[in-house]
Amino acid sequence: MLAGSALPAAASDFTPGYWVSSGHEIVLEISQCGDDLCGFMAGIALDHPGDAMPTDWRGQPQCGFLMLRVAPDGKTDDGTPRWKGVLQDPRNGNVYRTMVKFDAKGNLDLHGYIGVPVLGETQVWPKFTGKVEPGCHVPELDGKASP
Repeated sequence: MLAGSALPAAASDFTPGYWVSSGHEIVLEISQCGDDLCGFMAGIALDHPGDAMPTDWRGQPQCGFLMLRVAPDGKTDDGTPRWKGVLQDPRNGNVYRTMVKFDAKGNLDLHGYIGVPVLGETQVWPKFTGKVEPGCHVPELDGKASP
């Protein structure tokens, strides 16, 4: 039971904040939700200033979309807290399993996969320190997203 009681401590040690996707398309706001971590879309890069904000596969605004929910899953071999859960793509509704950890620089290491982790892909999302405006507008990302 000792290991189980240590798991929530990993989430309680977490500092909420913003992370930008590796392709600079979105800014994710990650915060604690109970013992889990939840990531909501807080910023979206537009192709051109003034473009309409994108909608999800249901026609709802992507702004505020719950994209990530992960629960404590112990620690990595080097003692870094780790979380496991799901990641949902707002464009098509596809759900992926995911493992998340934060590296020593504060970057989000997000490993998404279907089936087994070895078949997945890891992306490194740096901490975002820019400004997120109301309605998920992030002017500094406009026109900079990777294709």
